[in-house]
Amino acid sequence: MSNFLTNLFRFRKKRDPVRAGEQEPVGSSTAIPAHLIRMVNGEYVLDIEGTKYISRDIYDLALARACINKIATECSKASPQLAQHNARVEYFCCKYPNPYQTVSQFIYQLVTVLLSENNAYVVPILDDVGRTAGFWVANPSDCQIVDVDGDLWLKYRIGEMKDQIIEYELVGHLRRMQNKSTLCGEDNAPFKKIAALYEQDLDKSISKLSSSEAPLQWMGKLNVPLIDDEALREEQARIATVNLTGNNTGFFVFDSRYEQIDPVTKEVQVLQPEDLKEMRDIAYSYWGVSEKLMQNTYSEDEWNGFYQSAIEPLLIQIEEVLTRVVYTRGQIMDGNKLEMASNRLQYASIRSRVDVAFGTYDRGMATMDSALEILNLPPLPNGEGQHRYIRGEYRAEGAPDRKEETNEGRKDRNPDTTEPEIQSDPIRGKTD
Repeated sequence: MSNFLTNLFRFRKKRDPVRAGEQEPVGSSTAIPAHLIRMVNGEYVLDIEGTKYISRDIYDLALARACINKIATECSKASPQLAQHNARVEYFCCKYPNPYQTVSQFIYQLVTVLLSENNAYVVPILDDVGRTAGFWVANPSDCQIVDVDGDLWLKYRIGEMKDQIIEYELVGHLRRMQNKSTLCGEDNAPFKKIAALYEQDLDKSISKLSSSEAPLQWMGKLNVPLIDDEALREEQARIATVNLTGNNTGFFVFDSRYEQIDPVTKEVQVLQPEDLKEMRDIAYSYWGVSEKLMQNTYSEDEWNGFYQSAIEPLLIQIEEVLTRVVYTRGQIMDGNKLEMASNRLQYASIRSRVDVAFGTYDRGMATMDSALEILNLPPLPNGEGQHRYIRGEYRAEGAPDRKEETNEGRKDRNPDTTEPEIQSDPIRGKTD
């Protein structure tokens, strides 16, 4: 693994500007103020506003993982497309960004890291002439931005490979929750505080349930004193042998030496349904999802709201960042860019898709193939579906209605001006 990754980045310039005393960290997405951290029994304890809990990875929390997985899964359905065709760039941008991942797997990991850490780095794989030839996701916990003589560099580690360094301007950096830092997003500490309480209550409930399986089942009170502890143990064994071992009668009997013998009842306090619902609602609000979305019982309008508020902003940031990684400034100015097309996010009902398909097709806004794609149908053969058609009753504002034109008016026209041929619509028939 390490040898392969080392070879994968072998064409990067072999220059390391970091010298002793000149490396100065300027940002860290995982930095936590030292006064909030204490060491307790070998574990780091985070103390925020008097609340102490064990610091855990946000992705280890069940509520967070479910929400992040939902968003990352939907984002991975987007299809990267190039504004200008380039077969070489199209291969790693739209199909296989690196030897280990497809593009959907790459997007899923990128969004997962971004939501978990509020930072994610896209490290380019450079070819022998310095062009981007692929991508790799770097976790911010393995990265550090350093300032060297006024220039920003990114130190990173991928897998088991040694630390690498690359100019920060060559790296794609996605971030969320920006407030105090221009370079780095802040962590998810506000949500971790609530989620940790949820996990803590679950752990306590599990512990109590486990303790309820302890062997203590009966409690009795003797009327006579026993000589010593050994006599007490002998009496325990005797009463258990008589009443609990091989007793199929259903009766528990004891003599006059006992005042009473009662079964031990254990009350196990677990989270109430309303408590679970309240904590789930907090998680859904934080991540921008809902219970219906998590259970795949959403309506078309609910999906539209989720897409526009949670999915689309992430796709916009991804396409902007990847465009900057793939293309130079001059290439971007010439119109090159990468777009995250959401045509594979077929969330709408059949009726809505039909309305969109025909509403855009007969107004010249979409080709026949584009309309068929909305309906999940294959394109027409031999490029027949690449034509655009416009309904014949449309005319420019202020232009005379063609139905009111007379033959005399046609004769007065300039004979050198030919009337454009009206194309026929293969679905609606010949236009007027």
